[in-house]
Amino acid sequence: MPLSSTTVHLPRGAVVEVPASLLEGGPGSGRAPSSLYDVVILGAGCAGLSAAVAMLDAGSTGPILLIDSRTEYRDDRTWCFWDVEPTPFSHLARSRITTWEVRASRNSGSRGSIPPGLSARASAPATAYLSLAANDFYQAALDRLAESGTVGLLLGEPALGWLESPTEVFLTTASRQIRAKQIVDARGLRMPVAASPEEASPVEAAEARRGRGTRIHPSETWLPQAFVGLHIVTERPVFDPGSCLLMDFTVDQGCGLRFMYVVPVSTTEALVEHVFLTETTLSEVGFVAGIDLYLAREFGLEPRDYRVLATERGCIPMTDSVFRDRPSPRVTLLGTRGGATRPSTGYTFLRIQRSCRALAERLVRGTDVRDPADPPTRSLLDAIFLRFLADHPGRAPLVFHRMFDRVEPSALVRFLSEQSDWRDNARLILALPKGRFPAAAAAVLLGRVRHARH
Repeated sequence: MPLSSTTVHLPRGAVVEVPASLLEGGPGSGRAPSSLYDVVILGAGCAGLSAAVAMLDAGSTGPILLIDSRTEYRDDRTWCFWDVEPTPFSHLARSRITTWEVRASRNSGSRGSIPPGLSARASAPATAYLSLAANDFYQAALDRLAESGTVGLLLGEPALGWLESPTEVFLTTASRQIRAKQIVDARGLRMPVAASPEEASPVEAAEARRGRGTRIHPSETWLPQAFVGLHIVTERPVFDPGSCLLMDFTVDQGCGLRFMYVVPVSTTEALVEHVFLTETTLSEVGFVAGIDLYLAREFGLEPRDYRVLATERGCIPMTDSVFRDRPSPRVTLLGTRGGATRPSTGYTFLRIQRSCRALAERLVRGTDVRDPADPPTRSLLDAIFLRFLADHPGRAPLVFHRMFDRVEPSALVRFLSEQSDWRDNARLILALPKGRFPAAAAAVLLGRVRHARH
């Protein structure tokens, strides 16, 4: 049975009720743990749940087990993406926005209050910008898995490690031993703490050898995208539900490259995020204070004028590191741990869905088709752009404005959604300023040559 096409939205902030029949060995499951699972998925977040749904859609009938250290599913994320291809979850979108805006100041590197100076607005009616609430996604995916009768879920159960044999994998968790034919590791990716093999601890080096993304070579670029978001409802209408602010850099840049991100759901409801594209020591209280100041400046809202329905926070590692998504024949790395985050933007959701479809084709149908998400040209452009952001953060606001202002909207959407061809890539290159990017390109290419020699 495919995922239900009926759209039922939970209240934002509501905790998801996990179906009792899905809990492995629970009182309502009616199913004892399997002695040997076809697939065990570590991490039952966006990537892990999507992978299990994709395997069911591909015809899986064998036992599947998801394991996660979390104890409940909270409304902790909002995934946004352009509607350029079907996914099992697109119908759950809270908003479908066809116009977006990017703002910058003419003097983006200045400190203090920065008045709006430059604005790029564009529309792409055929490819709306969708926003998907985490609790809607979790509920739909968990219900679909519970209906199968072949999928189990272990919550509050950290995975400690595994050993492989020629025929199966032996997995150890905090309380049990589990046998599986295949392991899918979708537990997420953390920012690295070591810049070279000499600086890495034995644990970090082992993680890197497994393909988990710890930075061990100085040629790689890592840039954190740290954010705190508030989903708010206001006392009076202040938002335009047909338009979103993708990036508003007209805020003080003295503490690092940052912007505000506003995705309306209605005239009185929106997600407002405070995003840093740099290392920051700002506390969550500081992030929220920045949102409060912005709401007052931009929409005339004081804290008494709105209610917070849900809060989300995170740090997305943006990197051009090359990920080994299959470190061994019986282990697959998925999601951010498998390189699903777009290096230059941080967008992840569509990449996860594509990699999950490819995973299901391989594990269920035996068709090993590599996901062509990163052709060499686009991969190189991403690496160059990421290096530019890391080396010249003060110039980034004007560059983003120029990109959104000068590239035809449908071509830009195709590039951001990884469906661009050489003509779209050429449009982007021509729109970008030429002064600093050759140096970034040279640094990336030289780093790759040095990396290859080692």
